[in-house]
Amino acid sequence: MATWLDTCQQQLARLEKTSVLADKLVTLCNKTEVDIAPELVQKLNAEHPRLNQQLERLRANRFEVAVIGLEKAGKSALLNAWLGQEILPSARERCTFTSTEIWSAQTEQDQSLSIQYYSKEEISKLQHQRRDALASALLSDKEKKEIQEDYEDTEKNLSAIYEFSRQKNGFTQAFIDISEINEHLQSAIFKNRAQSLAIKRIQLKTVRLRSDRDIIFHDVPGFNSGILMHAEQAIDRLKNCDAIIYAKEMKQPSITGPEKDMLLVADAEDPSIRVSDKIFVVLTQADALDDQIDFKDTYEKHKNYWPTVPERRLIPVCARSHLVEFGIPSEDTLRRSKSADDKLKLKKIGITDGMPLLKDAVNFYIDHERAEVLKKRCDALVGNMRHYAGEILMKLEPIYGSTVISESQEDDLLGKEFNQWWGREWQRIKKDFDVWYAESIQGRKEADALGAEHEELAALHAAYDQKIELLLTHLSTAQPEELKRIYTAGGTMSMPDAREGNYKIREELFREIQQKFETEMTDQLAQALQALIDQIVNKTQELLWDTEDVRKNLLHSHIDEGIEQARIRHGFQVLFLRFGRVAVEVFIAKPLQARERLLNERAAEIKTLEAFYQGMDKEKFQQEGRLTHYLRYGLWEKALGGIPALVGKTARAAVKAANTQDMAEVAAAEVAATASRSSRTAKAVIIQDVQDAVGMVKKDPDESVKYVEPVNFEQVVEEINGDLAALQDYLKNSVFYAAGFITYCNQELERIRNRFKEMEDNERQWIGLIRTAVKYERNPKIPYNIAHSKRDFRMRREIAREIKEVRESYGQVH
Repeated sequence: MATWLDTCQQQLARLEKTSVLADKLVTLCNKTEVDIAPELVQKLNAEHPRLNQQLERLRANRFEVAVIGLEKAGKSALLNAWLGQEILPSARERCTFTSTEIWSAQTEQDQSLSIQYYSKEEISKLQHQRRDALASALLSDKEKKEIQEDYEDTEKNLSAIYEFSRQKNGFTQAFIDISEINEHLQSAIFKNRAQSLAIKRIQLKTVRLRSDRDIIFHDVPGFNSGILMHAEQAIDRLKNCDAIIYAKEMKQPSITGPEKDMLLVADAEDPSIRVSDKIFVVLTQADALDDQIDFKDTYEKHKNYWPTVPERRLIPVCARSHLVEFGIPSEDTLRRSKSADDKLKLKKIGITDGMPLLKDAVNFYIDHERAEVLKKRCDALVGNMRHYAGEILMKLEPIYGSTVISESQEDDLLGKEFNQWWGREWQRIKKDFDVWYAESIQGRKEADALGAEHEELAALHAAYDQKIELLLTHLSTAQPEELKRIYTAGGTMSMPDAREGNYKIREELFREIQQKFETEMTDQLAQALQALIDQIVNKTQELLWDTEDVRKNLLHSHIDEGIEQARIRHGFQVLFLRFGRVAVEVFIAKPLQARERLLNERAAEIKTLEAFYQGMDKEKFQQEGRLTHYLRYGLWEKALGGIPALVGKTARAAVKAANTQDMAEVAAAEVAATASRSSRTAKAVIIQDVQDAVGMVKKDPDESVKYVEPVNFEQVVEEINGDLAALQDYLKNSVFYAAGFITYCNQELERIRNRFKEMEDNERQWIGLIRTAVKYERNPKIPYNIAHSKRDFRMRREIAREIKEVRESYGQVH
């Protein structure tokens, strides 16, 4: 005979394979229900949970015994006798309100008592079921009286019961000796009526069951309690048990209606195993018979009711006698029994108390018989599932077996019809994209004109101007104290060399400005361009119905986006420094008297800066030679029609700024007008200055604009501040446009625009992306409806795959 462990491992492996087959069959039936007979599906759905329950029990490797019987049949007394101590409620009054579990503990340190209470909702449900039971005509008056008492006691103690219900985790106490919990358990069950009515489940872990096996005894409420919840608990235990201990009063050899129901449930839940193969019929209260003849007659009647149960599992027992003689009974049991009288009565009948026989029979079953029962049960489960699989395959393979599983056929299904649809859609998408681009992104004809700037770039231009002002305003070299320090380095304020001081300041200033411009100027431009690129990408995603991977494919985002952003920043930096460096050099690097060489070397760039100037009076400032005149003389050349206001210049100097006789006379007239508003003395001085200046221009026009070099610190600073102001003006109003920033932005945007269209027109990438999304139904926004034939093909292909898998699993199950 095979051992339990060997059988358990063998059957576990079988059932795991069978479970895989069963799962595939259930999935397959859900998809092909119309092709399979409903009766077959019903059988499969009934067998599937039985298979899973048995598999779960094998994995847990536990032996679970349901101790069942009618109320007052002596179930709890039987368990107390097994434990050797009266620990569970078995008093004369009705006391089993709950399910009691006894678990084997491996060591004394593992022993514990746990009490779980009903929830408030469950208490209400019990009361409702008690009312239903009282209204039923199926219960006897005695049974109804007991239920009435329970109902009234519950109502009376409802507040106290709810206090226990609030204990979500219940009560747990560890112990070494089982007597340590006796008083607490008896108090909970007998002395505190509210607590006894609140108890749902008692779990006792003890070494008094076999510690070398995981064994659980379930003492469940009687089937005849009249309470639906009790019956449900009993049925649940019967569904999951490996064996049954059926407590039957010795003097009641007939089987009542509730007992028949109980045995029918046990039989139905394990159809492959007869109840007689796993039941122990324990004839309780055997000492209640009068004599040996009465005992033999009654025992024969029980045997007739259980003809297939071997005698070793049909055992008369007197639990009270065993407990009194060998265990620790309660005081109530001692009062109702005298050991000598019990022994004498059992001797008169010709039997023992039966407990050792019962334990031996259960242990033999655990070690030997249950292996055969398990094999028989698993054979039935595997056989049934193979039978169902065979019938299902026989039905489905002719229908779906010819379906080709390859992907190529579905590609054919998305062929001509899809291509025609996409061709129309792509033309519409391109048209919509071009219209949107022209309205939202594209500039006007003159790419670098102020009016051509996209609103994002116009805003950026303003931010660029602010950045220029911020950098030039906060130059550390241009601060008054720093200017003095540099100017006087190597000399004194009283006897410095003004020319040398001018050179030193400009050298430091030039270095600082160059360094700031090379590191701080282009980030904002790059961010603005990236924002516009993102707008284009978002629009392409929208036009392609937000299909996945559009951005990644359009922007080559398999390349590090940080590298791409660095490329854009570098592009801006190159453009800026091309003219920004020239502007700084010609305005700042050299004093006025030392710029002649620069003017010759940078003549082309200077003319470009003049041509691109977009500031106020740009027509005057764009005149050829205007910027060169300033860089040579420190004065803006006079244009016809007016003279610019020059801060820090005298009226005489203003006239001298005009380099023709006509212009000088116009200037003189304007200065004279100013003089008319001055005092008589000041007026005389101004008029004399003007007359001298006009005379000088008439005599020698070139002499009037000769540069007068600064001779002290204040004049040096005045010259440098004038150059900084002019630099700022040209950086804002000329360099921005001369560098071609807007053109560069538009070129980058055009590149993205053209790539979007070329990816389909030249490379056919978008059709592949959309086809894949349609094929696998990844994007419900795509307005291409797969025809029913295509859906049917997918379903048939999927079913064909699953049939193949079922066939493979079927071959592995034996």
